[in-house]
Amino acid sequence: MENVARPAFVSERITPAPGSADIGTLSHGEPGLPRAFSWRGHRYEVSRQLSSSRDMGSDRGDVYVRRHYYELETTDQLLMTVYFERNPSDRSKRKAWWLYTVAFPPAVIVTQRLRLRRWTYADRTDFHAMVSDEDTMRHVHDGVPLSPGQADEALASTIEHYAAGFGDWAIVSSAEGDILGESGLTRLPETGEIELGYMLRRPFWGAGYASEAARAVAQYALERLGLERIVSMVRPDNAASVHVLEKLGMRELSPTTHRGHVMRKFELRSTTREREAGT
Repeated sequence: MENVARPAFVSERITPAPGSADIGTLSHGEPGLPRAFSWRGHRYEVSRQLSSSRDMGSDRGDVYVRRHYYELETTDQLLMTVYFERNPSDRSKRKAWWLYTVAFPPAVIVTQRLRLRRWTYADRTDFHAMVSDEDTMRHVHDGVPLSPGQADEALASTIEHYAAGFGDWAIVSSAEGDILGESGLTRLPETGEIELGYMLRRPFWGAGYASEAARAVAQYALERLGLERIVSMVRPDNAASVHVLEKLGMRELSPTTHRGHVMRKFELRSTTREREAGT
């Protein structure tokens, strides 16, 4: 099953950040690829340029550059094609930078119905919809929906935590492309244990997506990452999540306190490690 997202056509103006032009490209006669720019109200940082090309035109025998195209990757791993409109066909238009196409990061995990990939800043609307919903957040953290500012901070923190080699991934429907929720792995600062977590947006409850995603993440943790064990904690009254963990074969441990709340704690151990240890 394909794990690479196809580029989506955008064709929208972007606004380069002041002073962000790449001096290296300017010295070669290029327009100066911005190292940071704003699109749909968010700032994107360019991590690397992948390629460049030119779209040429001619007028009465004179050849000129119409557009400069650049393929690049942002710090949140979006693959973008941007271009500089050097000589607009409509002379009333100003020279400007445009976002031509965008592709989301490749899937980390692929299941029968789902693709789990990194969150990006382009997912801001879906992320906000998830963490601001009262029903979705009822059993998460403090049980309170996040404000827009808190949601932005949470998204930035989620993206930053991928530096650990894992994190919370967006659950994407392979068929429709909708973001259904998230599932992933987080290191608990108090104990150093790796916690399996999942959260599903209210419209997608009851279809088995949480179990499918959580099972795939657990398998990834124990087999791909080679972890010896993972844990998961749920509120005592969250029967649906308890059912998901029991279906995964997780064993319940003694109750614990997490972020001021009494939680039911479960663990899942690697059967490979247990066989090697002779248990």
